[in-house]
Amino acid sequence: VRITPTGGRSSPIPNDRVVSVRQLAECYGELQNVASRKDIALMARHTSCPDTRAKLEALADPNGSHYRQEVFLQRKSALDLLDEFPACELPFSAFLEMIPWLSPRYYSISSSPEADPQRCSITVGVVSGPARSGRGTYHGVCSGFLAGAREGDVIQAVVKPPSAEFRLPADPARPLIMVGPGTGLAPFRGFLQARRAQQASGATLGPALLLFGCRHPEQDYIYREELEAAARDGLVELHVAFSRLGDERVYVQDVLRQQRARVWELLQQDAVIYVCGDGAAMEPDVRSALTKLYAEETDAGVEEAQATLDTLAEEGRYVLDVWAGA
Repeated sequence: VRITPTGGRSSPIPNDRVVSVRQLAECYGELQNVASRKDIALMARHTSCPDTRAKLEALADPNGSHYRQEVFLQRKSALDLLDEFPACELPFSAFLEMIPWLSPRYYSISSSPEADPQRCSITVGVVSGPARSGRGTYHGVCSGFLAGAREGDVIQAVVKPPSAEFRLPADPARPLIMVGPGTGLAPFRGFLQARRAQQASGATLGPALLLFGCRHPEQDYIYREELEAAARDGLVELHVAFSRLGDERVYVQDVLRQQRARVWELLQQDAVIYVCGDGAAMEPDVRSALTKLYAEETDAGVEEAQATLDTLAEEGRYVLDVWAGA
């Protein structure tokens, strides 16, 4: 097909070039995005079958509950609905119009140029599982692509500075508290590589506390050898939370409470707190644990403790690299 974007908007699709339908599907459109009511209404207008049209109109009704229950919560895409309603006669050009442009995926760099200036690594959790729609398997667009890439493949990427000051302090002697379950470990792996290089150059390193969380030591304890070697070499004090090891589920915020004396000691020494990972559940739980710790150690009220965390954030001592949870 020959693509000529219109409407005055910039487009990621090559303008006035012939591309294959497969290339369009693989490289330019968010095919798994949830269909909107507007999309479904358009599908209804292109349906002559009265029974199918009525069902689509019910899903598109802004005053009805069908859309939320049958489309939004099940994460059904336009493709899912076209499979479900084969009588829909949506033109291919109209389908292309309703597909959002593919957005970039952002990952934290999990290496340090001080360890190897020619190599940059990322740590990615592959998303794959039964689709909520009940139809087939959902594959993460970028994680699936990366998992299938082979040595020598070319991958389009760009390196950008972090939106927050999520980097090691200029003074290597300043204490660190790092909290990163799962792939939230990524930037801290880079931190440890940088600290190893600093140690080798003769720098005096301050204490560093790493709270890492995963499900089970035999399943997803990523970079285990590296982390335990860093702990043996005095680069970090390592504490791991396993949420599926025994009957009790232990998370990073639980380990933070277990290590409260050490955490408070480092905070009194002007430590910087870094939190990386799920911003919907994990980070609020970590913030709550820190708030309670401060309140208990100072006999302050909850509001005062919360204000203290806000002040730490403003001062660059509580720094986040978080993303929305599932």
